[in-house]
Amino acid sequence: MRTAVRRPESPVGLVRALELMRFAAVGATSTVLYLALYAGLVLTGVGFLLASVLAFLPVVVYSYLVHDRWTFRTRTPTHRGLGRWLLLQGTMLGLNSLALWGLVVQAGVNRLLAQVLLLPLLPPTTYLLSRRRVFGAT
Repeated sequence: MRTAVRRPESPVGLVRALELMRFAAVGATSTVLYLALYAGLVLTGVGFLLASVLAFLPVVVYSYLVHDRWTFRTRTPTHRGLGRWLLLQGTMLGLNSLALWGLVVQAGVNRLLAQVLLLPLLPPTTYLLSRRRVFGAT
């Protein structure tokens, strides 16, 4: 009787899986930093939309640098890559802000809870666009 032997994953599949794990690790770190900044600003009286933008700015720079060097292993950061990253992140910030406004103002959800609810929605799109349009295109 033959026993089925499982073939190892292809190198491309393994590389992609490791890249996705690195992306998730950077995303988790960025999320913690963002939430800490956002909560600190909101709890000190800053409006929730302004707090969202102010917390976003340092985190977007951190995440670009780490994704560039570690996640996607780009050889050299470029102004063009940074420009694409800022455009992508600005778009994601706009979508997040619109959804945050809808949850807080229209639905009456707590300002902090609303942001926590939105956090898992954007990363899959961000990963795909980062891989194809930002770090793969530089």
